[in-house]
Amino acid sequence: MEHNIYIGAAYYPDHWPRERWPVDIRLMKEAGIKVLRLAELSWSFLEPKENQFDFTWLDNFIEMAEKEGIQIILSTPIEASPVWLRHKHPEVVRHDRFRRIHGDRGMHCHNNSTMTFYIKRIVYKMAEHYANNKAVIGWQIDNELRNVDCYCAECTEGFRKWLQVRYGTLERLNQEWGTCFWSQVYHNWEEVTPPSADQLTISISQKLDFARFGSDSTVNHLNRQVEIIKSFAPQHFVTHNMLGWYPNLNAYDLSRNLDFISWDSYPHVDGDNHIETFLHDHYRGVKQKAHWVMEQKNGYFNYSDYNLAIEPGLVRLWTYQDIARGANGVVYYRWRSNKYSGEQNPNGLLRHDGSPRRPYYEVKQLTNELSKFGNELVKTTVEAPIAIIYCYDQMWAFEAHKQYKNFDHREHLLTYYRALTGLGLTVDLVEPTTDLSKYKLVIAPSIAMVSDEIYENFNSYVVNGGCLIIGARSGMKTWSNTTVELPWPGLLAEMAGTIVDEFEVLPDHYSNTITYKGRDYPVKVWLDMLENQTAKTMATYTQKFYAGRTAISKNCHGAGTVYYVGVMGNTELARDFLEDVAEDLKLKVTNVPKEVYVTRRVNDSDCYTFYINVNREPTKVVIQETGIDIIRDKHVSGEVIIDGLDVLIVKTSY
Repeated sequence: MEHNIYIGAAYYPDHWPRERWPVDIRLMKEAGIKVLRLAELSWSFLEPKENQFDFTWLDNFIEMAEKEGIQIILSTPIEASPVWLRHKHPEVVRHDRFRRIHGDRGMHCHNNSTMTFYIKRIVYKMAEHYANNKAVIGWQIDNELRNVDCYCAECTEGFRKWLQVRYGTLERLNQEWGTCFWSQVYHNWEEVTPPSADQLTISISQKLDFARFGSDSTVNHLNRQVEIIKSFAPQHFVTHNMLGWYPNLNAYDLSRNLDFISWDSYPHVDGDNHIETFLHDHYRGVKQKAHWVMEQKNGYFNYSDYNLAIEPGLVRLWTYQDIARGANGVVYYRWRSNKYSGEQNPNGLLRHDGSPRRPYYEVKQLTNELSKFGNELVKTTVEAPIAIIYCYDQMWAFEAHKQYKNFDHREHLLTYYRALTGLGLTVDLVEPTTDLSKYKLVIAPSIAMVSDEIYENFNSYVVNGGCLIIGARSGMKTWSNTTVELPWPGLLAEMAGTIVDEFEVLPDHYSNTITYKGRDYPVKVWLDMLENQTAKTMATYTQKFYAGRTAISKNCHGAGTVYYVGVMGNTELARDFLEDVAEDLKLKVTNVPKEVYVTRRVNDSDCYTFYINVNREPTKVVIQETGIDIIRDKHVSGEVIIDGLDVLIVKTSY
């Protein structure tokens, strides 16, 4: 692979006449496109009839592109299986909770033995054929995988076997699930099923484990393909493009056998940009290394209730934001706007008629800029001194038993995240068993389920000098999603130095108030009333019968510190509190204007500080660095004006 930032596009040669291919390749070369993603939805063309393969058309296009210096990422085309396969074997399609065949896009059964046979064969044929093709540099496995909740006979049997491995005995499963409740006790394994529609009672532990089983099944589906490709082409990278914010599939597990993880970015023009930066920080944190954006929006979205025009500069800004947050490759979806079916909106660098849209010229500008410093940027990594715990099992557990409508786990995470972003601090979003030793601050918002492994990891981090913030509604449950027989926050209580005596969950029209450092803040949603053991009080409630009781505590534990924040629902409190903690930890705080985002990519010698201005108007920013604006090649320091939807990258010695 080149030592540069990759800029590419998704192309579908099977959609366009062959005489058009040279025109597209010429336009790609002129725009600085260096890599193409091919064949992701082309199974019907690669295997038009059962066991009859035709790669000639793809070979011809790849040869044509290679002559112009364009490299290729091939996709295994599994998301869109051919009609002949589904007609011959309708059982390969997902069965719903009523055990009816109920398909949708990509909804194949990941445990179906017939589907597995056909997948292995097409992937084997492709990997064998392209292993030594010099233009091919990597593979995308499948496309935007889902955790397919299939209730077919093979999934039912697979779920039982999965549970037997997890729990060993039926007695332990009954104990861990708490099947004594509502008389759900199992006496033989054949009685155990997925949480299908024919059951009178369904345990929330059963629902959680079925989500885990579905995620594991999807991981196995991916790994079978990875193994085949690596057996033929170990020199090729292998990745997968995750759906954006898709909480149903464990990205940490999915990525373990991948060289890097990718995701597909489709920001709304009028959306909250924190969502996009959050997802970058998550997918970068998944493997603790650079990631790719395998589909970057550049036009109108095809699955939306409305479509705002893409403003001038926005595609370039989104791409620089991808890179600022750690992406070493950005691939636009798509090269030319699609003519067919459910994606006829112009989301392509070219219009339907094949002429360049305005974003084409923005990409051309961007690749010209990157040609001057992209080979330097690719050697850097994102500086992230803070971790937020982002745990799929927690989200599945909350969804298995969604007690309170006004508690949104995603919004709770974003409360902390937005506050840190406003302070110019970048985070990694990581699983709770990650090695935390490199982080100066770790935040665990509402980590309700705590396993022994998580406890040991957190405790080791704090004892050795780390700073941990535990959010409200934490430590209440076992890893099987049943309530612990310990004072809350359960296993975390000793390190927190406090216990939850009572709590209150408020409706939207109620709030309470706490006093923190002499200032009052309204709080709502979930309020823990803390009873300190060894901790000190940082904030107290001011209203109702628990006025004067502790809302936020601080405890010294080993060489480190643990804060327990027992309240939710105030973004200003989160910012003020986190700013105080950051200053105590001597973190580099940069108070930036609203909708300006700061990140740093560093190596042993240089620091590249990105200022991304998502505002539509010029914005004044006071930068802390004295260095070179590497896009415009001029010295900058102090107060600068960044144009609307524009980017400043300051290079300094590190």
